[in-house]
Amino acid sequence: MSCKFSSRSGLEFIRKFYLSTQPLMALFLVLIVLGQTAGAAELPYGQGVFWQISKDGQDPSIIFGTMHSSERRVVDLGAGAMKLLASSDSLLVDVVDDDSIKQKLFTAMVYQDNRRLDELVSVDTFEKIKVLGYEYGYLARQMKVLKPWAAGVVFSLPPSEASRVSLGIRTLNQTLQDLALRNKIKIIGLETVEEQLAALDGANEQEQIALLDTLPPDIGSVEAKFNKTLGLYLQQDTSGMYQQMLDGYTIISDEFSDRYEATLITQRNYRMVERMESSLLKGNSFIAIDALHLPGDEGILNLLLAQGYTIKPMR
Repeated sequence: MSCKFSSRSGLEFIRKFYLSTQPLMALFLVLIVLGQTAGAAELPYGQGVFWQISKDGQDPSIIFGTMHSSERRVVDLGAGAMKLLASSDSLLVDVVDDDSIKQKLFTAMVYQDNRRLDELVSVDTFEKIKVLGYEYGYLARQMKVLKPWAAGVVFSLPPSEASRVSLGIRTLNQTLQDLALRNKIKIIGLETVEEQLAALDGANEQEQIALLDTLPPDIGSVEAKFNKTLGLYLQQDTSGMYQQMLDGYTIISDEFSDRYEATLITQRNYRMVERMESSLLKGNSFIAIDALHLPGDEGILNLLLAQGYTIKPMR
C-alpha cells in the first residue's frame, strides 16, 4: 500500500533536497564519515583532486575528485576544472543528473508498505531525528515514512547546504554538467541510478539503523563535522577523507563494515574503471567523480596505474 501524507509541501521539500544533491551514494558516504576520526594512514594518491591520465600516446584525460556540495569554496575549487572541461570532448560522471530519475529516486526513498521509521528505531533515536529534522523544516510525520538510509541522507548535509539547495543553488557536480550541456559536450554516466539504489536498498536494515543511532546530538555538531570534511576536501586530502569514512564504520560490526566498504567504494571503483576505458582510449575526456573513489590500493587511480596508464598530479 502506498504511503499517504497530510502535508504535500513538506514531502515535496524532501524530494527536492534528494534530487538536487545527487548522487545519493555520495551523500550516504557523507553520513558515514560524520563518525569520529583518528589519524589517517597515507594512501596511494591520497593527496590531490586533479589528475592527468594518459597511455600509449593518446590524448590525455583529466580526473577530478569532487565533493557534492554547493558551498562557495567547493565550487570555487572547481573553477580550474571548468576551464579544462570546456575544451574536453566528453564528461564522465558517476550518475547523470536528469529528470528521468526523479520518480525512481522518490519511490525508493519512502516505504511502500506499512512500515514506519519511528517503529524501527529506538525512541531516543527517533526523538533525535525529530529534533534534527525540525532544523531542516521537516515534521515528524514526514520523517517517519523514510527508509533508514534515506533519513540518514537528510542529515548528511547541514541545514546551510539544504537551504542553498532549496534556493536552487547548484552543486559543484551540477555546475560541471550544466557547462557540458551548454557546450554540447557529451555526458556519460559511469553508473545508473538503479545500481546505486540497489546498493542502498540492499544494505542490511539493522546496520542502517545502527548508523542512525549515532547521529550527532544537535545541529551544531552536524555543521562542525561537515566543516571538518569540507576542510579536508579544500586541502585536497583525499586520504584523510577516506580515513573518516573508515572510522565511521567502527560503530558497526567488522563483517558489515567490510561489506559497506566493498559495496559503497571498492566494487564501484572496478565498475567505473571498466566503463571509462573506451573514453580514455579516445582521449581528451573529463571525469568528475566523488573524491573518495580516488585514493587507496583499490582506488580508481591505482587501478588505472595497474592497467598501464600514466598518472600525473595537476596543480
